[in-house]
Amino acid sequence: MNRVLVVLPSLGRGGAERHAVLIATALDPARWEPHVLAFADGPLRAELSAAGIDTTVQELPHGARAIPAAAAAIRKSVAELEPQLISGHDVLVEAATRLAIRDRAVPNITWKHTYGHIGHRGLRERLFEKATGRAVTRYGAVCHTQVRYLTDELGLPATKVAVVPNAVAVPPAAQPLPGGPPTVLMAAAMRADKDHALVLRAWPRVLERFPDARLRLAGDGPCRAELQASGVPNVEFLGLRSDGEALLRDAHLLVLASYAIECFPYAALEAMAAGRGVVSTDVGGLPELVDDGVTGRLVPPHDHAALAEALIEGLTDATGPLPQWGRAGHARARAVFGLDRWAERIDDLFDELTGSRAAAPAHLYERTAP
Repeated sequence: MNRVLVVLPSLGRGGAERHAVLIATALDPARWEPHVLAFADGPLRAELSAAGIDTTVQELPHGARAIPAAAAAIRKSVAELEPQLISGHDVLVEAATRLAIRDRAVPNITWKHTYGHIGHRGLRERLFEKATGRAVTRYGAVCHTQVRYLTDELGLPATKVAVVPNAVAVPPAAQPLPGGPPTVLMAAAMRADKDHALVLRAWPRVLERFPDARLRLAGDGPCRAELQASGVPNVEFLGLRSDGEALLRDAHLLVLASYAIECFPYAALEAMAAGRGVVSTDVGGLPELVDDGVTGRLVPPHDHAALAEALIEGLTDATGPLPQWGRAGHARARAVFGLDRWAERIDDLFDELTGSRAAAPAHLYERTAP
């Protein structure tokens, strides 16, 4: 049995953190012995504990000392566990891992969870990869569209990129749609690039068609105060929530409005798995998720009129006599993005990286976009 060290920035509820915890808990226990190293505690620890996964949380100092401290913690874990593979998530983890194994030949995979950066961070990541990328055995992409960004923008070699699209546990049947007022859920950090402001701008048009509709915003961030001050009616600011399944049960529709750096969001996957339609901007990997006009709608970023019409169409479908979007989304999630098939892909990719088995068949994972 091979040991894999899964390193992540925290056990909070972010996309990279969710991905890392899914790897640790979904690997075949007959083939892999996962160990988790995180640099801050959080609610995802409960899932690791329930699965019996060995977990270490090493708090880091702030500022310039964080990366050296993280590298020291990784070196210690490598010395103690002697893992056959390191699976790393997040920029801090990438830097610390490469520093930690600079004098050790440990196979490793760096998972990329973004589809671009705002401002100077893109240039910084390109320079970082140019300087240290030789230490990486494989880069993991979480959707096919992302490969263009990784190769064209970051300059990563296509031969080093493996694509394993994100997945979630999908129940056998979709959740029944709720009674009560038509409800739209948005679950996203309240940052400018998530563009909650666009949704608020579109919302009055939705209320003209559905006067009792509710817009529920789950999340927090630097834009929250400004958004709350907008005074748009029938909007609930829920703050950080850990009951995503319950929020989806009470919603008819999920909306995402990012104009940049959205990749393959778990919020959309989880909504489809629950049998909810998804209205989203047409960015990043969202076209791989949302079948426009079948499981939801894709609209141009920054277009509040198109977003309003899509939300009206989605609520009309979800509150009508024969809802279609949610049912089709659940079927698509179950057929394409189920967790069991994803776990098999991860198992086989890890086998190849450690030399445990011959390279996996091409249909299990791909190194380039289709």
